[in-house]
Formats: sequence, structure tokens, C-alpha cells
Amino acid sequence: MREFYNISEIAKLYDLCPDTLRYYEEKGLLHPVRGENRYRMYGIQDICTLNIIRSLRHLGMPVEHIGAYLTRRSVDSTLALIEEEGSILARRMDQLKTLRREAEERRARLLTYLAKPTGVAGVVDFPRRPYVALREDIILEGEIDFLLKKLEKEHQDFIQIIGSQTMGAALDKKSLAAGVYNHYASVFFLTQPGQPENGALPGGRYAHLYYRGPYSGFRENLLRLEEFVAGEGLRPAEAPVELYHIDAHDTDREEEFLTEIQLRVE
Repeated sequence: MREFYNISEIAKLYDLCPDTLRYYEEKGLLHPVRGENRYRMYGIQDICTLNIIRSLRHLGMPVEHIGAYLTRRSVDSTLALIEEEGSILARRMDQLKTLRREAEERRARLLTYLAKPTGVAGVVDFPRRPYVALREDIILEGEIDFLLKKLEKEHQDFIQIIGSQTMGAALDKKSLAAGVYNHYASVFFLTQPGQPENGALPGGRYAHLYYRGPYSGFRENLLRLEEFVAGEGLRPAEAPVELYHIDAHDTDREEEFLTEIQLRVE
């Protein structure tokens, strides 16, 4: 029976890169001996230690925490560690349940919006809808995805671009008055009750319309919605907003995109 194994053999055995083994050594978790030509050589105790490290890393335990355990191992400390593992697994199960619920909500959302009729204007009453928003003087159409990602990062505790939240953008009123249809004043995620907010879409009556296809169809569909509003004897109360119900996060086919234009009216 061999007493020692080289770094390549151990790395292959554990599906690790040699740099990971060197990192564990640097952190004091492994203590290989030096063989001929100063090569690292790993013994049976290192293999046992790597089994422990691998198990605890799978749980997401920090390297520093693992190192502290390895320096004072006993049956009592192992029992305490198992108790901690149980808490970690319970939290992970809760996280997985949340992810499953969000996946089910996203699936339901996509099925709902796949069935939406398009090109038909209507009026609907909405309550106040809180959001987290990022505002700029002028946001160009090509900047929207970048700014939504920036906003998600700022609120990553409760916002996910690929999730069940509705995201959108508010058109810039001055640009619209000048006939420019691809300038925006803000991007936003609608939030759930109890979540942080820094503004809201006001409650009230909204004219709205869904359209499929690329965002270049916005101008045509906004004009159609404005014509409907005038025909109903209403007038816009503020600049319209776009809500992105099916977008590039869901499909590569622009013809499948579903955007909703909402315009608060009086």
C-alpha cells in the first residue's frame, strides 16, 4: 500500500484543480509533506481531511469555519457541527421551496400572458402599485436592460430579473411631446406588500393595450392607445409606462415579446 500520493493524483481523485489543493494548504486545512524535488505529497490523513472539507464545502460552509473545526476536532465538536449542518440544511430547504414557488409563479405568468389578446385597447382601474425605481435625466432604449440589472443589484434581497416581479419603464414626457418615442425617465420593478419601495404608480384609471413583437412597435401602438383615449372622452394624466411581460429573458424570438402600454387617464 502506498503511503503518499502526488497533487495530480489527489486532484483527479476529488475532481479538483491543483490550485484548490494549494489554496486549502495556504489556509491551513491541508498539510502535505514535501517529497523529492519539493513536490507536494499527500498521505492518508490528508485524504480523510479532504473528505471532511468536501462534505462541508457542499453545505456552503466557509473555509475559515472549516479550518477552526479541523484544529479542534473531537466527538463533541463533531456533534456540534452536525447540529449546525442541520440548521444549514433547513435554511437551504426553505430557499429551495422559495425557488420552486417562484418558478411556478413564473410559469403561471408566462401562460397567462401567452393568452393575452393584443392590439385591443381598454380601461382598467388599478390600486396604487409601489415600486423601486432608478431615475435618470434621459434613458435611451438600449440602456434599459443595463439599468434594470443595476436596479436589481441594488435590491437583490427581494428583486430578481428572472423571477415573478413585473418590470417596466416610464416614458420621458418632454421627449414624447417632441415626437421622440424611445427616451425614458425611469426604470422600475413593481414590489410586493411589505417590501421596500421608493415610489409608486398612482392608483386610478388606466387605458392599456398589449402588443407583441419588437419594441419598434411601441410608437404605432401608443398612437392607437391615444386615439382610443380621445374617443372615450378621456385625457392622459401623465406619460405612459411600458411593462415587459414576455421579453428577452423568456425567449429569443422577438415576435413572442409581449409589452403592455399603460396610460393613466382622467
